[in-house]
Amino acid sequence: MRLIRNFICAVILIAAMGLPSQSKAQISLDTYYNIDWQFNIPLSNDFSNGASGWGMNFEGGYYVTPDIAIGAFLNFHTNNEYFSRRTISLSETLSMNSDQQHQMFTMPFGLLARYRFQEADFQPYMSLKLGACYAQFSNYYYIFMSDQNRWGFYMSPEIGFNWYPWANGMGFHLAIYYSFATNKCSIMSYDQSVLNNIGFRVGLAF
Repeated sequence: MRLIRNFICAVILIAAMGLPSQSKAQISLDTYYNIDWQFNIPLSNDFSNGASGWGMNFEGGYYVTPDIAIGAFLNFHTNNEYFSRRTISLSETLSMNSDQQHQMFTMPFGLLARYRFQEADFQPYMSLKLGACYAQFSNYYYIFMSDQNRWGFYMSPEIGFNWYPWANGMGFHLAIYYSFATNKCSIMSYDQSVLNNIGFRVGLAF
């Protein structure tokens, strides 16, 4: 919660520093850029099912028509889940009793298409992101670690809005998203075939 409070305070401070008297939309109606803090909730993830706010999102696009933009994105996130002490099978003849800390780091990137419903200071939109996803799955137990690095296909529909209340071109961004990735892992008795997540993003719009 302290991370969230600090981020919100920083956004308000940056906005207040450039507060002018008149209202106008972003720097250019032909482009947009978003920088966000991200909260992610895995859905039915056997390896790491803990929600977390350890993520960021970066994206930008160019409006080829007044309403349709194409662009690129990159975001990253870390989800953790703690497993209490239990017997872990290391091989057919070896096992140990330990607690575990599972960590899942994902970094999708690729191209996007966005449709905004109005060209104004307040711009609700829907978008679709397609690309690749790098994922690292790590299991920490006692003094040991097992990990796997995997690549997969990534798809993410999103709805949200950009709001530009001031004349300096800076505004705010809020979005809700669902993401699907084909990254797989198999560590000890934990098998993961696909990654399903929902979440939201809060940040700055330019």
